[in-house]
Amino acid sequence: MRDALAERLLANVMNWAPEDVARERPILQALAAFKYDEYQQFSPGMRFVESLALWLEQFASMDERKAAYAFVLSRLVFLSQAEMAHFAAIAYPDVIRPLFIEQAAKDANLPPFRLSQVLAADTFKQLQGASLFFGLSDGARIDRFRRSNKELSHEQIFTGYELSDEKVGEIRKWLDEKRGHKDAAPALVLLDDFSASGTSCLNADGERAKGKVSKFVDRIQSSEAWKAVVSFPKTRLVIVLYVAAEHALANIQAGAEALKKTYGIETTVLVVQRIAHEVSLKASDADPMIAVIKNEKYYDASVEDEHTKKGNSDLKFGFAAGGLPLVLHHNTPNNSIFLLWVEGSDTVRPLFPRVSR
Repeated sequence: MRDALAERLLANVMNWAPEDVARERPILQALAAFKYDEYQQFSPGMRFVESLALWLEQFASMDERKAAYAFVLSRLVFLSQAEMAHFAAIAYPDVIRPLFIEQAAKDANLPPFRLSQVLAADTFKQLQGASLFFGLSDGARIDRFRRSNKELSHEQIFTGYELSDEKVGEIRKWLDEKRGHKDAAPALVLLDDFSASGTSCLNADGERAKGKVSKFVDRIQSSEAWKAVVSFPKTRLVIVLYVAAEHALANIQAGAEALKKTYGIETTVLVVQRIAHEVSLKASDADPMIAVIKNEKYYDASVEDEHTKKGNSDLKFGFAAGGLPLVLHHNTPNNSIFLLWVEGSDTVRPLFPRVSR
């Protein structure tokens, strides 16, 4: 009954005739069933079709409503829980292991296409068996990563990167006793689910690196316990993102260059699923949705604060004008367009409400 009422409300909002409803209903039902209804920040009892109807209702003209509806059907990118779990599962075999194979082949003076020889070489066994894997956030889905990669030991995979000196000492002991490996760990692999701008992960402020990866490296460099486990530049740093925008990768790479200048660290940035520049909406695009996004009636400047102003733009196209049409199943990034996620506004309604961490 509730679904029928939501569909009736949507038909009224869009001024659809019965034939329009017959055409659009299967599409919306499929989108809701396979993806959008699983959004975790909907209020209790709210589902996608109802949220869509209420969201479209706030637009004054039918042209604006049609533009917004077309945007949802043609440009919205929704990453479901199953998709994100799949990215975590394939991160090692699809993007990390090939890097290890390439490096091991080089160290063993073997051509990388002689795969069986490379996999049997001590250089590969040492690289795979003694590297350490850390989650940069709870979104890293370390439980799924661990269960999906049985060639890795549970002893080398950690849910977080902020470890006590006692725990770091246990890692050193494990490297010595369990692997017979007396040298420093050959690679530190840092895993995270998503980056839209790279700001929180790793970026550069002039010659200085910033972000949680930089803080992690600074902690390593100042810790006597870590110095027994890690030796830069011999130890390689690998940052693995399950999903990342091209803009974020450019900023993270700039931060990696700053780390290299400061500490001599060799950093490799890998991503499972890239979001190309073309996916983002830009103020100069011809898409009719752009006029809706730029309309002051559908923007609330009161939600800006000292944190959002670090993006050097308003939030119409999201933080740092990211312009992403992206929604993650557990939350909507603030780099996505404002109308998708607006939080804390009394005048603008979001389609997928965001909850800040």
